[in-house]
Order: sequence, then structure tokens, then C-alpha cells
Amino acid sequence: MDADYDVLVIGGGPGGSCAAAYCRQKNYRTLVVEKCAFPRFRIGESMLPTSNAILREIGAWPKIEAAGFIPKYGALFYVSHGEEEKEVDFRHSLIPGLESTYQVERAKFDAILLDHARSLGAEVRMQTAVRAIESKGNASRVELEDTAGTSTVTARWVLDASGRDNFFVTDQKRALDAPTSVRRMAVYSHFHGVARPPGRRAGHTIVVRLEDGWFWIIPIDEQRTSVGLVTTLAAMRRANVEPAEFFRQAVEGSPRLRELMQGSAPMMEFRVMSDYTYFRRELARERVLLVGDAAGFFDPIFSSGVYMSLWSAQLAAGLIARADETGRALTAAERRGYTRAIKRHAGVFRRLIAMFYNNTSFAVFMCQEVPWDLMPGLTSIVAGHAKLTWALWWRFNLFLLICRLQHWLRLAPPLAFRPPLPAKAV
Repeated sequence: MDADYDVLVIGGGPGGSCAAAYCRQKNYRTLVVEKCAFPRFRIGESMLPTSNAILREIGAWPKIEAAGFIPKYGALFYVSHGEEEKEVDFRHSLIPGLESTYQVERAKFDAILLDHARSLGAEVRMQTAVRAIESKGNASRVELEDTAGTSTVTARWVLDASGRDNFFVTDQKRALDAPTSVRRMAVYSHFHGVARPPGRRAGHTIVVRLEDGWFWIIPIDEQRTSVGLVTTLAAMRRANVEPAEFFRQAVEGSPRLRELMQGSAPMMEFRVMSDYTYFRRELARERVLLVGDAAGFFDPIFSSGVYMSLWSAQLAAGLIARADETGRALTAAERRGYTRAIKRHAGVFRRLIAMFYNNTSFAVFMCQEVPWDLMPGLTSIVAGHAKLTWALWWRFNLFLLICRLQHWLRLAPPLAFRPPLPAKAV
């Protein structure tokens, strides 16, 4: 049938806006539907340097540079007790072009990207939710709901970048991979009065590792800092207190956090995000592809969420463009290839995340001198370069092997996650 649009993009976040921009570069009739009104609050303010090149490709990078965001040159890792400190400086990556990026206020960042897609000719409908998708032949029939009521549109391709929320469920989105980690949650807010390191470190993401979780501290602008606690759902249930009190107790229980948060105060109510680790089993159908968090999400620790949204949008837009050149849907091999590519790319971060949450392995990461020139490879991956060239592959896998050996050989000193035990009386 003759479709209203070539591409319907569901969701106006970074993945959806990026996908729409790529589609407009191919001159596709593109509609973006976003259920919220902008600006709207989102967490995930820390970008990775690998995102820069994608934003340059779609022409949005000059707008990001002009927005006044705080430059990010790396990250600082601390332990809740003790003096351990580790800096990851992006200048020491093996891959050129990963020296810096930005910490962003997501409401502003997302609006810039969506406005950029609109400037390229994408039609954008705000406060418009998708209620159902029915695929028939060479197009999909999509039921929409906005403030005026319900309507339907048809599109030859659908890119679902609707995020983690299941406001509409399809067979494709219902089937999930088996979970690979414990269920976690985050309690977070924006604060003022959080002290920052001097010089170029002022824009670093700060991570404070607890025994069974961690804190992020991310500067957003001159006044505001995003601060969040990640812990397990089981730990939260055992505590049996309100999220804000659980957050306060975690800060008070760590000398490092008390120092970093001294004199600060929250600027808004605490928010909670829970049970966020998942991946859909099948990420592509004949004419419907899942992008970004709609496809899956592992963990916020290495700030891979926005990058994976942008990268999967780039991959999805390229895939449908190649198929569209010959007027066909995606083949079974292309659908499997898209799913494997996304999961293989995300899998690099998953392995890094598993190392981070293992207290014994994390001791290796925190060493000031990682042997055999491994740290530049790790820095490249922490900067988001999940495409493992040979130089990255052998360094990453040797590092993970050392982490496994650490369980038996104690190659690195243990970390101080708890206060020292009082000395016994003699």
C-alpha cells in the first residue's frame, strides 16, 4: 500500500532524533512521535567521546559545542573507605579522537537533537503516544493518540526508539534474553553545592565504589550536579526505609562521600529507577527495528546508554537504507546480523560492567600501574570504543584474565570498602 511516511520514528530522545536525522539525509519522509512535551527531565547526563563522531555525521556537533555544556576529559574512581584513587584520562587512549566530550543536561541536549532533526525536514509530533503497531505487507499501520484523540498513520519502516518504558507492547518487545546480573536500582537527584576538583578534572565523572554498589557524581552546569546511588533491590528491601533516607545513610556511611558531598543539598525530589537491566531477544523484524534502550540496557556505570542509542540509530538507518535501495524488507540474515551486532557491541560494556561489580576484580582496575601497557586499551573502551581492534582486544582480554587470576593469586591489594575493625585490647 502507499504509505504516509517512509520512516516512522517512535521517541524523540537521542536515539530517535539521531535516526530521524540520518533518514532525512537520505531524503526519507520521516515522522517522529514523542509522548512527552519538551523540555523534559531525563537521567544519563554523561556522554562518551565515541558519540562525538556520530553527532558530527548528522551535523549536530556544532550545536552541541555551542550549547555551553561542561567539557568532560575523563573520570575519577574512588573507594568508599581508604585513600584509593584512579583517574581515567581520555588523552591516554589508543584511539585518536577520544580526548574529550561533554557532560550534558539531558533536557537541553535532547531538545537540541530533536530540533536538529526537525531542521533537516523531519515532521515532529509532541505529546503523541503510540498505542499499537500492525505490520502488513510493505508498510506498518500505527495507531497514535494525542491530546485531540486517536489517529492512524502508515509507514514503510518503523524505528522504535521509545526507551525502556513499555507504553505499547508487541511480540517483538515481549521476549527478553535471560537476565545476566542481579536486579539493581538507582536513587538520584540534582544537587547544588557539590565541590569539584580543580582544573580539567572539574568536568570528570566521579565514581565512588561501595561494597555492594556505587555513587555517580556528574557536573551538569556551574551550579547543578547529578548525584545518584546504585544498589541492589535486595539491599533496598533489607534497609526498609524511604529512598531518600537510604541515600542519606549511604553518604553518611562513607568517609569519601561525606567529604565530596559536604555542604551540598538536593534541588529536587529524589527519583528512583529500578530493575533496568534487560535485552530484547529479537531486535529487528522485516520492517521494524528497535533502537537504543528500546532494544536493551545493561547498567549506567560506564555511561554507555546515550552512545549505544546513537550508534544503534546509525546502524539501523544504514541497514534500512541499503534494503530500501532495492525496494525490499530486511532479510532473515540482516535481521539476525543487526541483533548480533547490537548485542556484541553492548557485550563489551557488559564484560566491563561485570568486572566493576566484582570487588576482587575491581581491585585490579584500581591499580595505579596496570602492567603490559593495558591501561590505554581500557581507557579506549571506557571512552566508548567498543569496536575491539586487535590492539584493544588483546589488552582487554588479558586484563580480564588478570582479574580472574586475582581471585587466587592476589595480584593487586584488596580495597577498603568497609571501615577498619577496631584494634583488639591486649
